[in-house]
Amino acid sequence: MLAILGTRRRTGSTSARIGPNDRATSMVPALALITVLSWGTWIPVAQSVRGVEQRIRTFYVTIGNLVFAAAALLVAGGHISIGWRGFWLPFAGGMLWTAGNFCAFRATEAIGLARAAGTWTPLNIIVAFVWGATVFGELSHFDAARYAVLVLALMMVFSGVALIVASQDVRRDDRPGSGPDAAGARPITESLPQPGSARRSVGRRGLLWAIGAGLLWGTYFVPAQWAHVPAQVGNFPLAIGMFVAGLALALPAGHAVKLSSGVTSVEMTAGALWGIGNLALLGLVARIGTGAGFTIAQLSLLVNASIGIWIFKVPKPGTSAARTVPAGVVIAGIGGAVIGAIS
Repeated sequence: MLAILGTRRRTGSTSARIGPNDRATSMVPALALITVLSWGTWIPVAQSVRGVEQRIRTFYVTIGNLVFAAAALLVAGGHISIGWRGFWLPFAGGMLWTAGNFCAFRATEAIGLARAAGTWTPLNIIVAFVWGATVFGELSHFDAARYAVLVLALMMVFSGVALIVASQDVRRDDRPGSGPDAAGARPITESLPQPGSARRSVGRRGLLWAIGAGLLWGTYFVPAQWAHVPAQVGNFPLAIGMFVAGLALALPAGHAVKLSSGVTSVEMTAGALWGIGNLALLGLVARIGTGAGFTIAQLSLLVNASIGIWIFKVPKPGTSAARTVPAGVVIAGIGGAVIGAIS
């Protein structure tokens, strides 16, 4: 991974023919693919094990990411600087990320991965855009045409989310009769009670958790960006903040924190996958810019939604809900991508 991110110039005939800019550009497709696949699969991996409480799952994910971040720091020969800008602000961002992760896991448990990711992904793009505009002045270069495109993109996002919300009140025959839900904890027929009002209540709670994930995941980068330190410098303090917040979530569970070695490996692998995607995104952003890189990363939504429907079967393939959710995901995703691209 670090070799992928590296752009050091090599000696020899090959480097004489291929300049640093050419090599950097040639790595863009690989970095984009790694980012999308890693961020599109880490939640399904984390949710693949049944019977794990979501706060405990969150804790082990943060351990996996911390281990990966520490290894990356050692291999790169970096160092930690304990200071307000270089450490504590990224640390605070990591705590926000963990809170968003817990919201995402709870949303996935309640309404399925496809619906949850289809809600939080466009929202975190919007929230990040708002922070960029209000705190970092990123709207200063906008002209009338860009404002018009922004309004249209926002309408697409809200329309897509409305379709996803409309799919929450699924009919009884829209629900799978067996198999784990997106959280892998129990059959969806158990997580969604029979009465229609109870199903709507679960759907509303899941939607609120997904909105929380969108707000927090669209905000966690702000402290580090406010500190004006390179992303590579803030990555390890960010991982420490994620771990500390995950530990705070897990401590009330007491003895229940301990998992089997197999389950621990799965959850830590999920955290490492997130870390791989994050590191690949850093390399991507360095080559093509923040807006374009962040936009490409959101294509992970397509991977999330596909796995949610075809692997976890929430909503059940072939049902009206399974047709409605992808439509909403695509519409909201396009709108979010446009917002990211013009920012």
